[in-house]
Amino acid sequence: MNFHLCAVLISSIVLLVSCDESDFSKSNHKLPIIEITASDVDLWDDSLGIYVEGIGVAENWQGLKANYFSGKKIEIQIRYFVEDSLVLNQTALMNVSGGGSRKQAQKSFNISSKEHFKYPFFKSKSIRDFKSLRLRVSGQDWSSTMLRDGLMHTLIENTHIDYQAYQPVVVYLNDNYWGIYNLREKFSKHYLKQNHHELTGKIDLLENNAQVKSGDNKQYTQLIDFIKNNDLQNDSIYMQIKNWIDLPNFIDYYCAQIYLANTDWPGNNVKFWRAKNEPSKWRWFLHDTDLGFALAPIWGHPGGLEHNTIAFALNDGNTVFHNQSWSTLLFRTLLTNSNFKNAFLSSFAGHLNSTFHPNTVVHAIDSLAGAIESEIPRHINKWSVTEDLAIQSIDDWESAILKLKHFGRKRPAIIRRYLMDNFNLSDDDWNLLGQKKESQKGTL
Repeated sequence: MNFHLCAVLISSIVLLVSCDESDFSKSNHKLPIIEITASDVDLWDDSLGIYVEGIGVAENWQGLKANYFSGKKIEIQIRYFVEDSLVLNQTALMNVSGGGSRKQAQKSFNISSKEHFKYPFFKSKSIRDFKSLRLRVSGQDWSSTMLRDGLMHTLIENTHIDYQAYQPVVVYLNDNYWGIYNLREKFSKHYLKQNHHELTGKIDLLENNAQVKSGDNKQYTQLIDFIKNNDLQNDSIYMQIKNWIDLPNFIDYYCAQIYLANTDWPGNNVKFWRAKNEPSKWRWFLHDTDLGFALAPIWGHPGGLEHNTIAFALNDGNTVFHNQSWSTLLFRTLLTNSNFKNAFLSSFAGHLNSTFHPNTVVHAIDSLAGAIESEIPRHINKWSVTEDLAIQSIDDWESAILKLKHFGRKRPAIIRRYLMDNFNLSDDDWNLLGQKKESQKGTL
């Protein structure tokens, strides 16, 4: 029996065992629906299929070989339904995306189109023209809440950080129910132009240790050399740095990552950019925060509710984690300047009183969990029987949501204590910081 026939039979058996067909009625979903139609050969064929291990036409960083590591794009038809109304129907290209999550039974996708996708998918933004989109399975959070990264981006919507908008959806793949997905913006040059209308020309787009994704890293390398060779305690030197870095963005970005206890960072999952053809400053983009909100220890990283992420982000010694000295240099050096330190601490105090206030965070969790709650049973029925890493029960999902809330309630006081200890602040000093935040706007 050939591979394709086996795949079809296995898929059919799993579908019959997991739930009654009536449970998957397309009119019985509260979430928007994305239908993806593609050739079975392009998806499942042993030699050509992008969704299967197959003959292993490519490998990942661990040396694992599978077709789904190839990055190959296939032609699809995509249809988008909102409240049973068809609002988008067009051809597109699709490839499997993600890192380790490609090995999961439910995989993430990148979807792109020359004609673009012209629909306002995200309530948090007025954008209605997208060259590409991501359908994420929530990364390492796939076995937990299905909304963790979306939550963290939602929390920082009103900060200076560039973020990916989030919309939960249901996906059908070749008319088979494929569960909950996180529809997200895809970070790219087109994303920047849509989110920053003032951009008119080329950009420098870098990641991690100044690896070039677009443009070049010459200006950033000059910035790092300048920081290494000058004393930022000198305010005249610091003033020059202000011409190179968007400091409100940089400060909000570090406040967020430290609050989130994201330890798959700052030596990994870092993306930053600047415009080339105009006076422009480097800005940072929140990317792949799946290990935040206390998920990191499950995956062998330091982290969790009690983690001292401020110390982690200031490391200047040897480490096997993602806080190598090159990755902490910029933040460490900027903190030697009293103006930057005061601005950072004032901003953090303000965020703990607003952006990351327990009531704000718990309300966001309740809202996002409520949006997908009705779909969770069907999602579990689909994937729990084929994948041990998938969410196994409603109780497991509800427990994971409660853990998010516990983090949201307790983390502000914990991170406040670490900040006070690290910077030798008294209670009176800390109370003054929040009052200074408003007066310091525009002075960075």
